Amino acid sequence: MNAAEFETFLKGLIEQDASASVRVATFAEAGYTISRYGLRITLPAGATIYLQIVSSGGPHRSADELGPPPPPHPPVVLPARGRTSLAAVEQYLGSVLTGSQDQRIRDVEVYGARPVRGAVPYGLNVTFHSGNRISCYIAHALRAGVNEPGTRRFPSIRSI
Repeated sequence: MNAAEFETFLKGLIEQDASASVRVATFAEAGYTISRYGLRITLPAGATIYLQIVSSGGPHRSADELGPPPPPHPPVVLPARGRTSLAAVEQYLGSVLTGSQDQRIRDVEVYGARPVRGAVPYGLNVTFHSGNRISCYIAHALRAGVNEPGTRRFPSIRSI
């Protein structure tokens, strides 16, 4: 699965999750041109996340496309009021992906669960049985009422 296919796949999963009250649009639909693939996700409390999607690694010729899906992550309820932690957002996305039980997915790693923080503090890595990998980075986090992302990317704030 490449970045374009994953963008469509994840958007569909989020749209199917009626219990979350989350709105989602692709970067192209949102008119965001800084990155080619990604999703603008409006959270129940009104904050907006820009999730950049990047392919890394290609398929292995000998790898099977399908295998056992990863165990489901616990469900996450995003708050309808107040602040939302960015850790809850990445956990929500991990829960949506693993909850799909898609047999193409081998593993979903949430950045916040790592023992050592990287340069990008919030996001997730998705590894497929084929050997493909997708990285998702929270590129922008905008509080409710703010419509346009600024130039600063990859927020280090903990909640919005």
